[in-house]
Amino acid sequence: MTIETDSLALKKMINKQWKVPWELIELIEDIRVKLHSMQRQVIHTFREGNTVTDALTNEVIDSQEKKEYHSFNELPANIRKCINIDKAQIPNLRIRTRKINIQ
Repeated sequence: MTIETDSLALKKMINKQWKVPWELIELIEDIRVKLHSMQRQVIHTFREGNTVTDALTNEVIDSQEKKEYHSFNELPANIRKCINIDKAQIPNLRIRTRKINIQ
């Protein structure tokens, strides 16, 4: 089993590819120990592959309170939508536009 993160920096720090800032050394080391004991690895996923987690996180940040959901129907509509899109395997694409200056 793998654990996905949309933070490439976090993944590289956990996998000892990047130097860990001193403020995070203990926390990262705890994460490494737990991952090792559970025999898990961390991989990077783009933010587009993490829409459900982002939606849940934003819900908590916006409300500033602890929330618990015990069934799919209790979830806010935008989060149910993200889950249904994931289940249907509809791709979530990142589209960047570039402004062209015509002189």
